[in-house]
Amino acid sequence: MITAADLDQLAATHRTVLKGEPAVVVELLGTGDQAVVRKTYRNLGLRWLQSFGRRSRAEREFENLHAVARAGVGCTPARGWFERRRCGCVDESTLVTSFVPATSTLKQVLAGLPRSTHTRAQLAAAMGHLVAQLHRGGFLWGTPMPRNVLVVGDPARGQLAVCDTPAGIQLGRPLHGSRLALIDLFLAAFSPSRRVDFSATERLRWLRAYCDGDPATIRRLWRQLTRRGVFLNEASRAFAMSWHNYILRPMRSRHRPEPPTAT
Repeated sequence: MITAADLDQLAATHRTVLKGEPAVVVELLGTGDQAVVRKTYRNLGLRWLQSFGRRSRAEREFENLHAVARAGVGCTPARGWFERRRCGCVDESTLVTSFVPATSTLKQVLAGLPRSTHTRAQLAAAMGHLVAQLHRGGFLWGTPMPRNVLVVGDPARGQLAVCDTPAGIQLGRPLHGSRLALIDLFLAAFSPSRRVDFSATERLRWLRAYCDGDPATIRRLWRQLTRRGVFLNEASRAFAMSWHNYILRPMRSRHRPEPPTAT
């Protein structure tokens, strides 16, 4: 893994602040093939208290990016993570990923494309396929919005990469098309915001790619998603994150057998 000393050397070569807010700072360090992105998350106020005894955001995102890669989905390669705690709470945590050149977020690309173009349809289908791969690999994304997806190179190629995963849940079993999967599907293509990003035809193209063209599954999910509300989806996501990440995962860790020691 990359070290703090490595980051200092890269920052001395080149440092650009891509995003600077009280709760998060995103920086590009270094140049060329050695360039990395450093994301520093700061826990302020109540969020600091809520971090007591929990894994930091950077640690979760580091592990989740590796889970995304194992599912065969393109993502920003995770290089390392750091954290600083005080009284059991996380003051700040830092995630380091490789810099992927020639990219823009899917949100930016969609905003710059005219409606009803072939490229938009291709991107919608590529996004549906990407989420399907994650779900078949047992990973619930939690934040599958276009701003968290990178379009790599020419948008007409439809090559996408995941770049933000702190809310992800590693289930260890496929969830494709399940009730739990509706959380991601709604956020990615059927919420009020996504209905601005995608036309009805593009959403259908998105869902068809997710369902691998199966008519019965498309009809079932379309019906469920068009009737689903924002409050229900947010409540379902909050419960899923709390149950799987903060209750089940620690229980599994406590009951996992210790590795044998060398004698």
